[in-house]
Order: sequence, then structure tokens, then C-alpha cells
Amino acid sequence: MPSGSRSSTGENPDQLQLPDWVTPPPERRHGAERRSIDRRAAPRPPGGDLPERRGNERRVAERRRAAAVRQPPGGAERRVLVFAAMLLLAYGLVMAYSASTAKAYFQYGSSFYLFERQAVYAVLGVGAMVLLSRVDYIWWRRLAVPLAVLVTLGLVAVLVPGVGSQINGARRWIIVGGQSVTPSEFAKLAAVMLVAALIVQRPWEVRSAGGFARLVAIGILPPAALIMLEPDLGTTLVLVIAVVAVLVAGGARLGHFVIFALAGALCVLALIVVEPYRMTRLTAFLHPWRDPQGSGMQTVQSLISIASGRLFGVGLGNSIQKFGFLPEQATDSITGIIGEEMGLVGLLALIGLYVLLAWACLRVALDCKERFGKLLAVGIATGIAGQALINIGAALGVLPLTGVPLPLVSLGGTSLVVVLAGIGIVLNIATNRRSHIVATPEGSDPPRGGRRDGRSHDPRARRR
Repeated sequence: MPSGSRSSTGENPDQLQLPDWVTPPPERRHGAERRSIDRRAAPRPPGGDLPERRGNERRVAERRRAAAVRQPPGGAERRVLVFAAMLLLAYGLVMAYSASTAKAYFQYGSSFYLFERQAVYAVLGVGAMVLLSRVDYIWWRRLAVPLAVLVTLGLVAVLVPGVGSQINGARRWIIVGGQSVTPSEFAKLAAVMLVAALIVQRPWEVRSAGGFARLVAIGILPPAALIMLEPDLGTTLVLVIAVVAVLVAGGARLGHFVIFALAGALCVLALIVVEPYRMTRLTAFLHPWRDPQGSGMQTVQSLISIASGRLFGVGLGNSIQKFGFLPEQATDSITGIIGEEMGLVGLLALIGLYVLLAWACLRVALDCKERFGKLLAVGIATGIAGQALINIGAALGVLPLTGVPLPLVSLGGTSLVVVLAGIGIVLNIATNRRSHIVATPEGSDPPRGGRRDGRSHDPRARRR
């Protein structure tokens, strides 16, 4: 049709009104809408979205850093510590039931009797762990002296006839409400708290001969002497090991430890010579096969149990040694039953859990900036690991028998509750805010001039 002519309707085509459902061409759309269409339609150059991707990655990294900042310090160590403690507790409950079934059935008429008691103590111990993990550990510094006095009174009460209960020639227990309580288990934790508090009060004295002797005389000698009167050499060794670890972490000199070790060795030797049964244990450790039915019976039967298990063990609950062959199979010699039923793999798993527990506690001690918390964590970790080492070493025949339970595994209510309570204190140290604040503790520096009265050693200063 020629331009300028009209259509058959008589209207100009440029003035036609389009229906609402017809989409207008792009040039008639709004500017913002047209620009968005053009942007989608335009081809993107290679790597054109790289800045946008880098921006997203930067934002993700910033969010992760913010989350890491919000996470409290010590949270990872706390989770590892709880994981190791709960696995050891479950491991111990299973093995305590398996090792005690024969004794419980023949003595009490029920295979579950001893296991049920241990389960009750496990619940109490976990409750103590949770409670103490929420109590500021600095309170133990303030209560160290009263707790030490209270525990000392308990150790004295054990030795009083009619108060302490005597079993197998040893007087270590107090019967309260039909349940036995062992004050020596509390003494280990109280000694660690007392020595740590004394070091924090006057940290410079631990490096002097007089200060070191004072700490040993106050923190080690009274509880060790009372525990040896029960008598209980194994618990005494564990207490000494834990307190010595606190002294090492506190900065004591190596020469003082050498003198203390020589004096301690002479004391132990004298105690062994005085008591015939200790000399018998020492000779049985050196030559257990000389008297396999007498003094060397426990060591020999423990070695037989572990050797019978070989690599994977005879199976859970299938131990033969627990039927009267291995003495104290559910307490001091439970490692032998573990080796028989679970084999070398089970023993290595047990040792690995103790290593993990000790590692987590020592990591908490290393990360703690406050001195009392650091010393307290070191003492608790060393006490648990040292006790486990003594028990396992005696079962393997590489250490003399001392009669200490395996922490968190052997039957024994007081030991279980105290160990879990100590772990709860370390849990509080791990995430306590004061543990991660660098601050100068009280008394961190000696008095001015090196004298307690504050006067200087310089004679010119006195003349002035």
C-alpha cells in the first residue's frame, strides 16, 4: 500500500490502538526494565563473573572468622576431654560387669549386684562432673586450705578403731550409710589444690631450697604419712606423682627434685624393708615364676590372662581367669581381664583413650594463662595418667604390684566420683574466661630488693 494512503477501516496505521495482551516492543518499555533485558541478552566476556565470585568467597571467609571468634577458647579441648572421659566410663562399665559377674554371683547371689552399684556411682560422678564444670575454678584456690584440713581429718579418722573399716589387713574405708568412702582418694585432689594455691601465693619461693622444702612439707608429707599408715603405698605414689608435676609446672629447680627423689627412694626402700608383705611383693615382681602359687600368683595369673587373649581376645564375657584364678579381677587386676577378653587390640584402645584424655587436659593447661588454673590442670591430668600407668604396668609385669584401681574402669565408687569431679574442674578451666586473659597473678614478683620486709640489700640504700 502506498505511503500516506488510508486503510480499509479509514484509520491511520500509526494511530492504531493495540490490545492490552500484546507485549510492546523493547523500545517502548521502561528504562530500568529495558536495561535488565539488555544485560541478560548481552554476551558475558570470559571470566566476567570472577569479581562477583571473589566477593562471595570473601564474605564466606568473613562469616567463618566471625563464627570462630564467637566460639569460646578451649571449646575443642573441652569436647575431646568429654569424649574421652565418656568412652572410658562406658568401657569401664562394660568391663566391670564382665569381670565382676562371677564374684557377684557367688558372693551376693546376683551377677548384676556389683555392676548396679558401680552404675549408681557413675551417675553420681557424671553429675559431679557437670556441676563442677560450671563452678568457677578460682573457688578451689580459696577453699584449698579448708579442704586440705578436712581431708586430713578424714585420713586420721580412718585410723581410729571403730570409725575406719579394716579389710584384708588395711584400714582405708569409712562406712557411711552402708556405703564405703575412701578419704585417700580425696587426698590426691586436695593435695594438688593446696600446693597449686601455695605456689600462686608466692611463686618465687618454689625456686628456693627453703620454699621447695616448705611446699613438700605442707603438701606431700602429712597426707602421704597418713596414707602409708593405712597402709596404701600405691595411692601414696599417685599423690606424690601428681604434686611433683605441679611443682615442675610451677618452676621448681632440677637440683631440688634430684635431692627429693633420692630422699623419697630411701624412704620407699625403708618402708619396703619394714613391712614383710612389701618385700614379698618386690621379690615377686623381680622373680614372679619362683613362687607362682604364692607371692607371684597375681603377677603370673595376670600375664597368663593377657597372653590368653592374644590379638583379639577370647570374647567379651568369656574370661576363664575371673572364676577364682586371678585375684582382685574387678579392681586392681581388671587390666588382665581386659587383655584376656579384648586382646591386644582392646588394651591398645584402652591406652589410647588414656593418652587422649591426658592430651586434652595438658592442652587445657598449656592454653590457660592464669597460673592456678594451669597448675591445677597439670596436677589432675598427671594424677589420672600416673594411676593408669601404675595399674597397667603392674598387670604387664613391668612395675611392682601396688594395689591401685584403674581410673574410670575398675570397681570403686569413691575413685570413680573423684576422677570425674577432677575432669569437671578441668572442663571449667578449659572455657573459663579468666583462663584466656593475660594477667599478672597476685604475688608474682618478690618484694622489692628480694627481701620479705621490702628493704633493699644495697647498703647505700640503707644509708640513704
